[in-house]
Amino acid sequence: MIYLFGILLLLLPQLNAKNVLVEELTKGWSLRESGSTKKFNVAKIPSGVYTALKSEYGDLLDPGNDIKLRWIANKNWTYSTKFARADELGHESKVNLTFHGIDTVAKIWLNGEFLGETNNMFVRYSYAVGNILRRSPDLNQLEIELLSPLAVANARAKELEDKGISAPPSCPQSQGDVECHRNMLRKMQMSFGGEWNPAALSSGIWKPVTLEYYTVAILRDVDVAINRNSTHWIMDCRAVLSTADSEYFHAQLVVYSSELLDEPFVVEKSLNYASPHLEFQVDIPKERVKLWWPNGYGSQQLYPVLFRLKTYRNKDEPSLSSRTDSQKLLRIGFRTIKLVEDKDDRGRTFYFRVNDHPIFMKGANYVPAQTLPELSAETETVQHLLKSAQLANMNMIRVWGGGLYESDTFYSLADSYGLLVWQDMTFARATYPIDDELMASMGLEAVQNAQRLAYHASLALIVTNNEIELYLVKNRTDFGEDAMRLENEYKLLFVGNLCAELNIISRNDFNPRPGPMISTPSLGILESGKELAKDPQSPDYGDVHFYEDEQDSTSQVIYPPARFISEFGYASLPMRSSWQRVLGENQTEENLAALIRQRQHNSRGFIPILMEIAYQLPFKIHAWDDNIDEFIYFSQVVQAMNTKAAFELFRSRRGDYQTMGALVWQLNDVWIAPTWSFIDFYGNYKLAFYWAKEFLAPTSIITFYNESGDHLKITVTRENYIETPDVQLYNIHINTYLWNDIFSKKVIARAIGLRSSSLDELTIPLESVLYEDHTKEEIFLEILLKDNDEIVAQNYFYPVPIKHIVGIKDPELRLEVVGIDCNSVKTPYSNSFSLRITVKYPALFVYLELIHPEYASLRHTFSMNGFIQTVPRQNIYLDFEINSKCLTLKSSDIAVKTMNQYLQ
Repeated sequence: MIYLFGILLLLLPQLNAKNVLVEELTKGWSLRESGSTKKFNVAKIPSGVYTALKSEYGDLLDPGNDIKLRWIANKNWTYSTKFARADELGHESKVNLTFHGIDTVAKIWLNGEFLGETNNMFVRYSYAVGNILRRSPDLNQLEIELLSPLAVANARAKELEDKGISAPPSCPQSQGDVECHRNMLRKMQMSFGGEWNPAALSSGIWKPVTLEYYTVAILRDVDVAINRNSTHWIMDCRAVLSTADSEYFHAQLVVYSSELLDEPFVVEKSLNYASPHLEFQVDIPKERVKLWWPNGYGSQQLYPVLFRLKTYRNKDEPSLSSRTDSQKLLRIGFRTIKLVEDKDDRGRTFYFRVNDHPIFMKGANYVPAQTLPELSAETETVQHLLKSAQLANMNMIRVWGGGLYESDTFYSLADSYGLLVWQDMTFARATYPIDDELMASMGLEAVQNAQRLAYHASLALIVTNNEIELYLVKNRTDFGEDAMRLENEYKLLFVGNLCAELNIISRNDFNPRPGPMISTPSLGILESGKELAKDPQSPDYGDVHFYEDEQDSTSQVIYPPARFISEFGYASLPMRSSWQRVLGENQTEENLAALIRQRQHNSRGFIPILMEIAYQLPFKIHAWDDNIDEFIYFSQVVQAMNTKAAFELFRSRRGDYQTMGALVWQLNDVWIAPTWSFIDFYGNYKLAFYWAKEFLAPTSIITFYNESGDHLKITVTRENYIETPDVQLYNIHINTYLWNDIFSKKVIARAIGLRSSSLDELTIPLESVLYEDHTKEEIFLEILLKDNDEIVAQNYFYPVPIKHIVGIKDPELRLEVVGIDCNSVKTPYSNSFSLRITVKYPALFVYLELIHPEYASLRHTFSMNGFIQTVPRQNIYLDFEINSKCLTLKSSDIAVKTMNQYLQ
């Protein structure tokens, strides 16, 4: 409170000036089809055409509407509004009309005067309109005509085709109803559809529209790069200003931070209007700073730092009405980050060091929270997704190149949760035509977004594209005579233009962060030369993308010994209640099966899921639509099993920095569909997410079977940071169970010592854990890592595929629900329930699903799910986010499945 009071005092305006006035044009908009007089009211800006027309034509994500409503994307639409000018606009005032994001190709008029065109949804457009605005009481008329993204993309492709120029690929790879020529527009590339998402050709005003009243200049962004020496931390700052002036001006910038500085830091300078920015360094004694750490390695200390700018025509004081003051309040984390690419006996390492400490990256790929970009920044949804990643012990999120540069909220939350961000630029698996205008627009895209994001402690790496180098190399023969031209254009755009533009957030004397890296997958930064890599997927360098759905993905032999796996994953279906929510009142099994088929966009259909199930589980491979509940359950179990096996293998290989990171595809989803997500569109966790809390825990015990040696390889990994190195003593307990007995039959114990941020291995002959004359089909192992009597980590090992288990019995599972008494409590209600589960025999992969007709759509989580129960009684907790009403549940509101019922 003392600090906040101090900030408030510092923010009190001085008598000789006023703050820049920023008015957001949020309300009072309407939408019409261009050429039509029929208007639709727009609730607010940000907005998109599909969002604005939802009440009239239905939700884009309702069954079949991604196709039925495609006509909307073939039309031109016009947004319009009327607004009053600020009363106190003086003769020396300037006014910007700023569009922070228009999707995508648009023409803009103000009071009948043409302001300009937009052609890049990732660029901020700003127009000086002081001489166009009408004085009160007259209103100003603003119109934005959005051109059909489909028509523009097709027209540009036709224009290139007429010139004999190819720009592959024409269409996304998908069996769904998708659209072509996405690379013709600087638009979110996934809008055209793909293997996991619908075609949703959005158009709209997807970010705020503001009027900015000022006298000289506005503080637009502050890039804060963190460095340190033996005695101090250094904030190396670049303040970026925006002005419509055409003359030099004077600037004073004051930096306030009560936790870091004894007194404000002041810099004054005369600035050139053509390149208005301030560069300065603020030194902070080391003892005043607590480090920022990735999730699992320490706290995420963030320091509020206020940057307050005053700009004058000269050093003389401005008039009382002058709007000279603007400011930015940033939360700064102090950390260093490097990407280590040292030569070793098989290539180069590829791992991140944070605060001089090597970090194994565990995380996921993030796609926009909504398929319509105007909805993607919704705070509650983004917070749920990133908080979930933190709870699952992840420490890195990759913002995928087919999506967006995410909202300020996203990166601030990543800072708070300790999630390092691997940021792709929004170019994905395609060639991109270039000319002077496009190159300038894409260069501005790089600059504006880099300057906006650079200060965040979470920003770890910027990569200029997703899979384009791999696409060019793999298809070089198919491109024929065009191959050389396409590769030269690629190098010109990504190396010559975008990498060069990203230097705006670099420093001459130190590297604030690694990169930029040109492509992913690639050979990394140091090995990327003037020519394209012969094999961008080499496991000896850089990062790889790995997908394998024709072999058993629980087998360790299929995975390459890659340095860093930035994409891998397995598909599954969301829970039944999510599908029912989409269907609404039409909840027949026939409609459900039809919806699942329609939303399967993978070009290979359900074959990959069914094959993975067949390797491990007792499912009838050709009859998934005969029992959809079984298919959902089996798909989620096998996704969890495969993901667990892959992550554990990658973590077991981190010795000598051989493998130092894995990011699963994908964290979240944009609709209810068979996809690779951990969390479905409504925010419900799949089993893979619940399991991830355990298999991504900082201290884990991992078990693999070595067939040639007929032994178990047990790896204990400890991934944390302790300032004073220590050796922790643990006991490993291997409990042997029979499938027909709830109590273990045999135990083997071993002792092990482990330092912070290290791993150790031991081998156990398989015959030593077998029980009497029972075969390996009849047993399973519980492996515990204990610190005295405390269980630090737990894992289970199944010696044979699940479908080959022998002797498993009906667990005779019973479930009792215990909740609060709604008659004895008051709001806010703590809607937390205890599920008491009793069994008589081991219960394998216990799956819980809330099926209450009203409550299933409320966001809720189980403390565990998909677990094996080897104790007679266990409590699982079910928590709801809602606290405005008191909920009551009974046991019949919870559906329960176990694998036992399919194995007898």
